[in-house]
Amino acid sequence: MTTRTPPRRLLSVLAALLATAIGGGLLVGSAAASAPTTVGASSYDDEIADAKKDQATNAEKLEELQSNLEDTDAAITEAAEKLQALEDKLPSLRKALTAAQEKYTAAQEAYDAALVEQQIVADKLAAAKSQEQALGDEISADEDRVAEISEALAVIARDSYSGSDISSLAVVLGASSSEDFVDDYAARDAAARVQANALAEMEEIAAVNRNREARQEAVREEIQRLKLEADELVVTTEAAKQTAQEAKQAAAAAKSEVEGAVAEQESITASLEAQRAAYLKQQKKVEAQQESVRSELRTLLTKAAAEEAAKAAAAKKKASSSSSSSATVGSSGSPLAFPTKVPYITSSYGMRYHPVLHYTRLHAGTDFRAYCGTPIYAAADGVVLWAKWRAGFGNQVMLNNGTYKGQTFATSYNHLTSSVVSAGDVVLQGDLLGYSGNTGTGTACHLHFEVYLNGSTVNPMSILPAIP
Repeated sequence: MTTRTPPRRLLSVLAALLATAIGGGLLVGSAAASAPTTVGASSYDDEIADAKKDQATNAEKLEELQSNLEDTDAAITEAAEKLQALEDKLPSLRKALTAAQEKYTAAQEAYDAALVEQQIVADKLAAAKSQEQALGDEISADEDRVAEISEALAVIARDSYSGSDISSLAVVLGASSSEDFVDDYAARDAAARVQANALAEMEEIAAVNRNREARQEAVREEIQRLKLEADELVVTTEAAKQTAQEAKQAAAAAKSEVEGAVAEQESITASLEAQRAAYLKQQKKVEAQQESVRSELRTLLTKAAAEEAAKAAAAKKKASSSSSSSATVGSSGSPLAFPTKVPYITSSYGMRYHPVLHYTRLHAGTDFRAYCGTPIYAAADGVVLWAKWRAGFGNQVMLNNGTYKGQTFATSYNHLTSSVVSAGDVVLQGDLLGYSGNTGTGTACHLHFEVYLNGSTVNPMSILPAIP
């Protein structure tokens, strides 16, 4: 989080610069530099204080919005993961549904076929019953014919034999004439043939009827068997149909449930995305307000510094003898913020073996990991003393940050690829100064950050806040 400092601090910096420019005294980086001070009050103090309040309010809003965005992004990620998990399940559910539908279709076809078979059996049964009836009618008619034949035979027997055993000789002897004999013999022969034919017909009718009865019985048995088979097939198919329908309903229900969950997740995601868009829109608006306030603050500080420069120049001697009138920074905490967004120390302040020069010497700053092109920010409010190439340091930005606990206070940012500020620019804590690189004496892209108190380097970590 950006450290906020009293509104008069940067005013003191500007005034000190102008005052020393007039007096020809201050050189940041010199061990003999004196502490610039500010005397009196500026007529811009109230406006500056208001601008600082607005700046602090906007910063709090931005922090809150950033936190909301992070929470929303996390919620969107979680919703997206759930959505993906649900969508991953859909293919298997659709496959199961397709299988259930195919099973249902097969069962339905089998059921329909069984119904057709059952109808065929029913038609066969009807035909067989009709055939059975016809056979019965034929048998009944033949029985009537047998009765008629039997009666005719009885008549013939009575007429022919009249109850006596008459021989052929008796027939001959009893004839009154040869003509009578012939007629009587012919009649008797005809009756015998009729009787023989009738008996043969009766035997044939009996044989036919026995065959009909056998056929009738076989048809009845086959019909009964087919009927039972068809009934069993219908029962089995009905069960299969019921199972398939249940499987289809279960798969459809599962699909509906998952698709409902997917729809819900999509709705949640859309809502979160809309919320995120609203936060981003609000963030852009607050950032624009913040930039406007920072621009206004720079203008006010520059005007106030010019106003106080005259006072500072006139009271330079007095200010040099009394540190109590110096404008101090960070009395309630660190005046510095980290110069990189993600601070990670790669080399600390202190004596070390130089990786390029190959001898032990003071490493006069703290190295932060900053891959090539990483944005580098002002650690505190200040005025750019220079932004130029310096031997060993490469592209360097030097800031005069006023005073800290009665001592001149400056910071430098080294080995930059490029800078975006120029000498005399007023910068606020968190303003972009340039981009990291490997210019000067170095082995890889990084930021070499130095802090000066009264012109001498000190360990930056003694003033910076603890790394979160």
